[in-house]
Amino acid sequence: MMTETDGNKTLGIIGGMGPMATVQLFHRIVSMTRSETDMGHLHILIDNNTKIPDRTDAILHEGDNPVPEMVRSALCLEQSGADILIMSCNTAHYFYPEICRFVHVPFLNMIWETAKETKRQGFCRAGLLATDGTIRTGIYEREFKRYGLELILPDAPEQKEVMNLIYQGVKSGTDEWYTAPVERIVEHMKENGAQTVILGCTELPLAFSEYHIHSRLPVIDPMEILAKQAILAAGGILRPEYK
Repeated sequence: MMTETDGNKTLGIIGGMGPMATVQLFHRIVSMTRSETDMGHLHILIDNNTKIPDRTDAILHEGDNPVPEMVRSALCLEQSGADILIMSCNTAHYFYPEICRFVHVPFLNMIWETAKETKRQGFCRAGLLATDGTIRTGIYEREFKRYGLELILPDAPEQKEVMNLIYQGVKSGTDEWYTAPVERIVEHMKENGAQTVILGCTELPLAFSEYHIHSRLPVIDPMEILAKQAILAAGGILRPEYK
């Protein structure tokens, strides 16, 4: 008996960075897929590997190397039948080339896909909200420069507010957060010429939603972009509103 997903590929999510971001990526893929039955959805494998050391700590403070555990997850997913890999952490993409050395299936890159989508939407300048690790490595800046796009970054005090939102807010499971500082950061980016703001940490879409953060700029969510491209790469069908 043929099913709606016959011929589709299996997605593997390298997760645990963090757990709620992993949940959100899985949720995005399911909610963005057009299907009238369970069988119309994609086969998705998730390794919620919370043993992966903190990526920002590794990059900035000589913390434990996260690559061995990320590779362990990637190979576990591949051996379990994943045809395509994705991961739910922006900062982790700094280690993307090292992980790619060990895997044998396509591995979608969230940063690359975000740069392409920002260009497609016609933006020239974008503000970037992200972790210290993502900012300091320049992984967004390098890719955006390839597409002729300019990034506007927070200053040092503003970046501290972003990190507090990510770590003391979302990662700590805080129910409420004082949003004015982050809203001022977005407003400052707008004054400096930003046409959109990139939520360059997978905890940030959660923060903007859960804490009802108001943005005076259009928001680009890399996690949503990755979910869309993963669905298409695996042979799934997008709901009309996401095409």
